[in-house]
Amino acid sequence: MKKHSSGRSGLLLLELIFSILFFSLISAVCLQLFVKAGLLGRETEELDMAVRCAVSVAELLDGAEEPLQSVTALFPESCVLTEEGITLLFDAEFHSCSSKDMVYQMDIILSPEDEQTTSWSVILYKEHHSREIYRLEGTSYNPLVPPDTARRKGGAAA
Repeated sequence: MKKHSSGRSGLLLLELIFSILFFSLISAVCLQLFVKAGLLGRETEELDMAVRCAVSVAELLDGAEEPLQSVTALFPESCVLTEEGITLLFDAEFHSCSSKDMVYQMDIILSPEDEQTTSWSVILYKEHHSREIYRLEGTSYNPLVPPDTARRKGGAAA
């Protein structure tokens, strides 16, 4: 009889080991899914804020007669003039900041096509061009600037 009862206890122990192994594997998979969901949520928030900032700047570029002056007036503390256009600096909450607190960088590149038309690109990066988050490109037309006036301002003669 002792042989028969020890075989049953060995089977019960084996079932318990397999149950514990099964639940530990399932809990590891669930933990990985929760971590991935948290990372995906953070990336989605980052992309949403990047789109909002880029669209706000694009509206300034599209609607202003002097787009560079409008952007520098709106973001005076985080605006850095570059050869291509303007660089804006943002902290982790997408507030304009100085270079020491910078987490995100927005490059605004303007390229005039003619006297009244300007193409622009708004590119938002994470930490000094390490990863591009969002890019928005467009063209602005300013009918208020007569072609003769624009030529005189730029100093070019036709």
